[in-house]
Amino acid sequence: MHRTVLRALAALALFLMLTACAGSQSTTEVAADRITGNWAGPHGEKFTFAADRTFSASSLDSKNLTAAMCTGKPSEGGWAFYVTEGGGTEISEKAVKAGSWIGLSFHGAAENCRIDLAVVDGGKALCATDDRDAPCGLDVKFTRES
Repeated sequence: MHRTVLRALAALALFLMLTACAGSQSTTEVAADRITGNWAGPHGEKFTFAADRTFSASSLDSKNLTAAMCTGKPSEGGWAFYVTEGGGTEISEKAVKAGSWIGLSFHGAAENCRIDLAVVDGGKALCATDDRDAPCGLDVKFTRES
């Protein structure tokens, strides 16, 4: 009886670990120079990230991004990697040279757009999200344009 209970608990623990990770995407820390350049999404969404930590964006009105209040109008803003400060508070900080989460600050017509980008696929893609627990939560993955 004792072995049966232990086996059942072990099976339950394995099941819970697998379901907790289902659908999750791991992030990758990269240097800022791996972010700079042009990135495109699957439905014509575009980002251009500059070394001075500014960006321009266009066509962010795809179905999955409008839920995060993004518009299709050309927009611009600033970007920075997130860092954790004392007490577990996270802020985006322009001085940080590497990271796996990018905070975006939109200006102008798109200032209500509330998305972050997670660096995924070993640094080969950026996923849009509005939930830090789901790196690819908005199901829009940007890849570097050639």
